[in-house]
Amino acid sequence: MTSVWPSLLAAWFAGLTACGCSVDQRSLGSLGAPQGEAGTAADVLVDAPVDGPVDASVDGLTDSQDALAGEADAGPEIWVPFQPPSLHPALANLPASQADPTLTADELELYFSSNPNTDYDIWLVQRASSTAPWGTPAKVDQLSSTSLDETPEVSADGLTIYLASDRAGAGEHLWVSHRATRADSWDTPVPVTDFVGGDKDLSPSLQRDQLMMAFASLRGGDWDIYITTRRLITDPWGPPRALSELNSTAYDWDPALYRGGNSIMFASRRSNPLNSLFHAARGSAAESFSAPQEATEFNVLGNAGDPWLSDDGRHIVFDSRGGPSKIYEAYR
Repeated sequence: MTSVWPSLLAAWFAGLTACGCSVDQRSLGSLGAPQGEAGTAADVLVDAPVDGPVDASVDGLTDSQDALAGEADAGPEIWVPFQPPSLHPALANLPASQADPTLTADELELYFSSNPNTDYDIWLVQRASSTAPWGTPAKVDQLSSTSLDETPEVSADGLTIYLASDRAGAGEHLWVSHRATRADSWDTPVPVTDFVGGDKDLSPSLQRDQLMMAFASLRGGDWDIYITTRRLITDPWGPPRALSELNSTAYDWDPALYRGGNSIMFASRRSNPLNSLFHAARGSAAESFSAPQEATEFNVLGNAGDPWLSDDGRHIVFDSRGGPSKIYEAYR
């Protein structure tokens, strides 16, 4: 008897081809893997046209996992709680206070402010690779002065850094420094003069492409969060705009942009006399942020502030001043 299997197989393949289906053989990988590595959730692609909810029928991810994976069509981030925070291993044993952490995108350089003497200066700790141990922290003399220097924010590529300083003797404002390569020393910081006003500006946070910056300011009469944008990196920053959907009558400061500027965390005193971390999200830069919600998993430490998040939102580093100011981290 002649077997019918070859003909059935051919018919099945023809039908599959006709409907435009294809088989993606890449595995999902770990939710906790860094964005952009081969085999992670960020790499999952589905070639087949889909009718109905994508999450239910195709990629196997919940909406919140889509947001973590960085899918362009995921919409506003749906909050996924972090694992319990722990002291950052590079700084856990330092006797002085540490605050205001910020990292390069490859997470090989961690800048922070510390006061082993009498005032806060800018410090740095480095490692050779993501699996290598952290080195010994050291003060960055080129970025520090005899005045208050705090809230550093390093760009994703590590070639630009903003900080707040009162070194000019006219209140605390934003300063910026550049370097040509990561092996070079930082230039002497210069004041940001693209926008002026207010008694204080501090806690800058850069969007990954450096075309958007959020910061905290007293320019409106109390501490609120503002945002400024520019078309090119070489352009001046535009007039700051208050993020009224995030601000309250209490202190609102220490913003941290991530997910291309469409998600934000910040510190606020709206729920108690000390800082608590809040989060909000939007679908695009043309939209307003959602109503802020408290990130309760961090606030058990007390007086949590100045967060930095990886752009995929899976890694957070922040300070807690519930005792001596220390830097913590957590993952999701």
